[in-house]
Amino acid sequence: MKILTVKDDAQSFLGRYAAGEFDSYDYDLSQTDIYARRQQLSPHAHTEQLGKVIENYMSDLELTAAQTRSLHDLKSGSQVVIGGQQAGLMISPLYTIHKIISIIVLAQEQSKALGTTLVPVFWIAGEDHDFSEVNHAYLYDHANRKMQKFKVATKREAEDSVSHFSLTADEMTATITQFVSRLLETERTKEIYDKLTQLPLNWTSHFKALVHELFKDYGLVMIDSADPAFRGLQRDKLLWMFDHHHEIDDAFHAGQKKMDSYSIETTTNVHLFMSEDGKRQLLNCAEGRYHLGKSAVSYSAEEIRALIAAEPERFSNNVVTRPLMEELMFNTLAFIGGPAEVRYWGELYEVFRLAEREMPIVMPRMRITYLDSRIRKLVERYQLPLAEVVTEGLENQTDHFLKEDTNVLLALELQQTTDQLTGQYQKMIQLAESEQVKRLIESNLAHHLKQVDYLRKAYNKQLHQRNKTMLQHFNEIEAYLHPREGLQERTWHPLVMLNNYSLTLFDDVIESVEYTLEQQILEI
Repeated sequence: MKILTVKDDAQSFLGRYAAGEFDSYDYDLSQTDIYARRQQLSPHAHTEQLGKVIENYMSDLELTAAQTRSLHDLKSGSQVVIGGQQAGLMISPLYTIHKIISIIVLAQEQSKALGTTLVPVFWIAGEDHDFSEVNHAYLYDHANRKMQKFKVATKREAEDSVSHFSLTADEMTATITQFVSRLLETERTKEIYDKLTQLPLNWTSHFKALVHELFKDYGLVMIDSADPAFRGLQRDKLLWMFDHHHEIDDAFHAGQKKMDSYSIETTTNVHLFMSEDGKRQLLNCAEGRYHLGKSAVSYSAEEIRALIAAEPERFSNNVVTRPLMEELMFNTLAFIGGPAEVRYWGELYEVFRLAEREMPIVMPRMRITYLDSRIRKLVERYQLPLAEVVTEGLENQTDHFLKEDTNVLLALELQQTTDQLTGQYQKMIQLAESEQVKRLIESNLAHHLKQVDYLRKAYNKQLHQRNKTMLQHFNEIEAYLHPREGLQERTWHPLVMLNNYSLTLFDDVIESVEYTLEQQILEI
């Protein structure tokens, strides 16, 4: 794979973070000894039990020798490289895959560098209940050269954690059929279809099965944050978080102020969710009682503590307490997160201080864009700046090309005609002896300006028609490299990439890349 890297602007958040400009993290990425220093951390007392919980969670999968070794190493106290994500529709979008690749590559590199064994762990955020964020994907419409939204074939909503949500057999069949029908048919399409038809109906289980299929040979282990046994292991930590929720809330706001960053917005002062009436609901404390956002019931502190002790699976973290819980559960060398995650971890610095737990190395995941031969040829044909197209899109380039082909003198005359008409009629409006005459002049001006505008639009339509092929090519380039005004990996679906190019595409990436914070463009 040919690799081109694009450096971040030194003044961007990631550029400044990589340079070590923020003091809301315990490890400065600009220092070379951070991994060796973090390696000295002692494992948690519950590490062996955690390994058994994960082993049980993965018992429905056919584990590889590499995964069996990872579980043994985890139970023996080995540190982990960890990251997580919501369970998107068939692993949508592509950056979820890149997060997993980042976990694996960093674990491999630092295992060699430190002379130890690091375990790659993926945390499935199955506790999340916002189904609208994960119930869809985007697929490329070849006929119209643009991305189209594709939704799962159900009208039902998941009000509790998505780990408790399952499709019916008919909904799963319809979803798979509609999804595959929109793929470009290749020699790999039937194999992908066959794999999809074997997926479990449960939402996070189908995600788990696909991730396992793609990365089992790299020793990747997984845990669902909503797994009851995993939640049971968190009982004491949940009790601590509840008992100290006032201090956590104060520390959270102090951390945001310290970093001068407010990306986390939350309406709770308890920072825990509770499942009640089949819904995952935020807890809030008011006047000594604990209220739920979607139920009329309220509880005393003693009642909440008793429920956590008896039914910890009913409680889950919000964005403020989730990173801390992850660190309290795992002996972490490095956490892998997207740019937004890296920023909001910094906002939680004081929360970690309160818990007397050092923040792990917070590492931005790798960002990858794929460039195939057709798109590369189109980029070269129009002499487009590839890096700019990937990061900024083609709006400026499109305007430039159309302006180059525009009759400049005609466009100038049209503008001058508009200005002259407006000026002449303003003089007449000032001379009007009555409101009725003034309105008549204004109406006449509007009529003339409408005619000039009609001519301008007709000319622009003809200009676009004359450049139809170029504009179609630009639309195609943008749909591939900068879809929906963002990076490719935020929209494209990983199964589309496997279908279009190779079933071993992500294996090839793992074998080809070295960990870097720069945006990578891979030629495939």
